[in-house]
Amino acid sequence: MYKSLSSITLALVTSICANPPDAQSFISDPYKVNIEDAYYFSLKSSDSAKLMVSDLTSKGTKSLPFNFNSLGSMVNLRDCLIFAADQGKGSELYSFSLNGKDTKPQLIKNLVVDGSSSPQELTVLGDQVFFTASNGKRRELYVFDSQNESVSTVATAHKITVPADPVHLTVVGKKLFFSAGEAEEVKKGKKTKKVYQRRYYMLDTEKPSKIHGFPFFDKHTNQKHPVVDGTKLYFKIHEGPERYEILCIDTDAAQPKVEVIGDGSEGFSDCLTIIGDKMYFRGFEGPKNIGNKELWSVDLTQPAKRAVLEEEICPGAKGAFPFALVAVEGKLYFNGRKNGIDSHIMVFDPNTKAPSRNLPDSQDASFLSKSEKGTLRFVRVVGKEIHFMEYNPVTAKSTCLLTVPTT
Repeated sequence: MYKSLSSITLALVTSICANPPDAQSFISDPYKVNIEDAYYFSLKSSDSAKLMVSDLTSKGTKSLPFNFNSLGSMVNLRDCLIFAADQGKGSELYSFSLNGKDTKPQLIKNLVVDGSSSPQELTVLGDQVFFTASNGKRRELYVFDSQNESVSTVATAHKITVPADPVHLTVVGKKLFFSAGEAEEVKKGKKTKKVYQRRYYMLDTEKPSKIHGFPFFDKHTNQKHPVVDGTKLYFKIHEGPERYEILCIDTDAAQPKVEVIGDGSEGFSDCLTIIGDKMYFRGFEGPKNIGNKELWSVDLTQPAKRAVLEEEICPGAKGAFPFALVAVEGKLYFNGRKNGIDSHIMVFDPNTKAPSRNLPDSQDASFLSKSEKGTLRFVRVVGKEIHFMEYNPVTAKSTCLLTVPTT
């Protein structure tokens, strides 16, 4: 694998072990990229950032010899790192080839000459990278085409109208989905405030003559990232005070449309996680039970049926408040409060339907939902054990945070 890396990278990863661990990330991190056996990620300090490469062992982590004021979102485009970085002239889009072509990062295009375009949400689709960036006035949807090495707004590239402020870029097949819209000033009495009106959109890259807008709005700007399962795209929207819904788009349909999942069950739907034919999430039923958040599910083979309370882990008004749901080896791991107060790592087995239980030695449950500065969090399945791991490149130590038997 490493024969394809540049000479600079080769010199820095010679200590990487021949058989790196089979690991998968369980912390969603846009500043980290896994390329075959190696992780590339940003290590930040108060006034600078370094581009690191690691095989998740203490001996196999090195810093690439480039200095940045900051590093942002990064992706892998055919063994080439595409990332946002600031080398003193503002945050712009850079590339660094891993096949020996580059000796240093290459500026792809300076979109804002006197400032920063701040590229975000880099998303690979074929030979292109879609991303959002500022033009100095507002954020727009851009595309980098690696075939002709061009960067332009999607509006310019395809001569179409694209709404501003796109977020949650998600690829399903050859289609790009995103939420977009702008703030509208709404008067209430003598006061005027901005209200965001957002709609979901689809760009079919095989038929890019227009963007398809789905007929609903999302006023909740902090919605969670959508979940892709095959050709289905699931996401949640904010329908009103303490009312959220899970929606689905069958992206393979001739005329894709939005369908409500779980019969529009009233309550909060968050941390969407799919195991087999079921989607699990944190939820509650009705505004009166807002504090009683528990583990809910919906049968994806019968999406018109109402969502059901999968388990009331902590009966009463407090609720277990399950969050940071992680699916590993067919089981659901999450932070939860069995007594309504103390947070532990818990496990739910959909096959046995046994009550969720606290895992031993899991008093510190924070690692499932957040990582410390500069650390890598990942899951490694070793034989009949699941290892929840953390690697700290500053101390060059790999720590097993929790060991769980798979049976």
